[in-house]
Amino acid sequence: MGSFVSTRKATIYPRPEVDTQYGKVQGRHYALPDGRSTNVFLGIPFAKPPIGELRFKKPQPPEPWDGVLKAVKYKSRSIQKDFIWDTVELKTGKSEDCLYLNIMTPDWSPPEGSKGFPVMVYIHGGGFVMDSAVKYHYSKICKNLVSMDVIVVTIQYRLGYLGYFSTNDETCPGNNGLWDQYMALKFVKENISGFGGDAKNITLFGQSAGAVSCDLLSLSPYSRDLFDRMILLAGNAETIWSVSPRCRVAKNSRKKAIELGFKKSGEKWSKSDNEALMKFMMTVPAEKLGLTMVGMTDIFESMQLPVTPVIDGDFLPKSLDELRKEAPKKIVIAGNCQYEGLLFLALGMKHVSKKLIKFVKLRASSLILEGNALVERNQQMSFKAWESLYGFEDPSTLDKKILKKTIVNLISDSASGIPHYILCNKLLKTGSTIYSFNFHHFNVQSLQTLSFYLPFYGATHCSEVNSIFDINMFVGPYVRTAKDRKITNMICTMFTNFAKYGNPNGEDEDCRSWPLWTPISEEFLERHLVIKADPQMKDLPDHQRFQKQAIHFDILHQMMTMVGEEEYAEFSIGVKDLR
Repeated sequence: MGSFVSTRKATIYPRPEVDTQYGKVQGRHYALPDGRSTNVFLGIPFAKPPIGELRFKKPQPPEPWDGVLKAVKYKSRSIQKDFIWDTVELKTGKSEDCLYLNIMTPDWSPPEGSKGFPVMVYIHGGGFVMDSAVKYHYSKICKNLVSMDVIVVTIQYRLGYLGYFSTNDETCPGNNGLWDQYMALKFVKENISGFGGDAKNITLFGQSAGAVSCDLLSLSPYSRDLFDRMILLAGNAETIWSVSPRCRVAKNSRKKAIELGFKKSGEKWSKSDNEALMKFMMTVPAEKLGLTMVGMTDIFESMQLPVTPVIDGDFLPKSLDELRKEAPKKIVIAGNCQYEGLLFLALGMKHVSKKLIKFVKLRASSLILEGNALVERNQQMSFKAWESLYGFEDPSTLDKKILKKTIVNLISDSASGIPHYILCNKLLKTGSTIYSFNFHHFNVQSLQTLSFYLPFYGATHCSEVNSIFDINMFVGPYVRTAKDRKITNMICTMFTNFAKYGNPNGEDEDCRSWPLWTPISEEFLERHLVIKADPQMKDLPDHQRFQKQAIHFDILHQMMTMVGEEEYAEFSIGVKDLR
């Protein structure tokens, strides 16, 4: 697939060059602290720019190029509304022309007898509306991951309305962001051997919406055979926010178009209306189609996103459960942070208050009623039983600290805890191997200004990403402690072991600084590794809460991914904003 030009023995170090299917690319070197050299290739196109007539279309293969493509700078980020710190920290602009990937490789030979270095492909999160590969700087990736004998690829995809706009018919089916990811993964599969990688040993990993994307890529008939393992950080396709009814995404898409000036009379939408809508959307400046999650209180109240992947009959041709039964087995690492809901409170700018408690109880009551209507009688749950799970019978009698932790646990359960439990159950039934973890390490400096909205401190959504990539997702840099560096080395060793050997423990027991990480089983479903300075294998204390709510949660999720327009209007579980 191409030739890799090594510079290890050169006196004058020429830039590394690699032949791809579409032309030659030239990267740059990055020196590690130990004196070894790595190769960095930035901004390689894996598709044609999705601009002009290609806006809202599936990605197309890139045009071959003549000469040598200089791949030494990050390309534009996907269109989005920047968080305030990003406007200061990130020097790379935003554009519809965003379909690029970055490849970081060792500049030394792979192990003798191997077919190349294991490959790790990272998909960023951000609720399908924000973030970029630019955030994950090559210097940190080379130091933390590539130094451990793996190749790392980071990819970009269309976000927000440009990535997930849908008209609920063939005019604009949706899922373009998923198609972008598939195209990037296909490029890696077909070209990574030229960079020294093993095309038959690819691990996909992602966080939050990126983890949801990894899981969906493992289910789609188009992409499920393009990689071998996956690491799911705080997200999977079983979350209630992962996949929406196509009619709901279409409703939000049409609402956005009308806000931007599209004229429509009457309530019904015909195919000709949708065609007129898309013709109008082709004229809208790209920057008006960006979204964010920061400060969007309605997102955190409903636990649903404005635009998401949908069951489109193509990329996702069937229900998720049907696709999961058909998909090939994969070895999986999956887990969450200790208090995922803390960050959601901060991003939604919510304080724990009587009003928030009232809202939570009303929403839970609505969900329980809907769930009871769909499950067998012996599986139904009373609202009182739910209240007792969380100690909500009389919140006024709860200690204030306990009440705050209870609210956070409830948000954490809904966002990722219960979906993780459901995923583990379903993967076990397919014969897959799953390593489960819970991340507990937290540096109080990491949330800085957002800490104003935190009822207490603890590892929360994105804490593990901070450790893996040495970044701070929502605020400025902070000084890393010796404990921070220890956790970074530990988790990166676990994950690169997984990419190399198919298990996080590796082959050398003397090099392991954690107890033997064993996969879960039906007998020990709650068993997981607690990742902290003194890691432990232990049973998940929240297991009972997850178990009692899983049936309701799962059936509601299945219904909400598949219902049609009329059913969705009746099925909607939203409650009135109580702010």
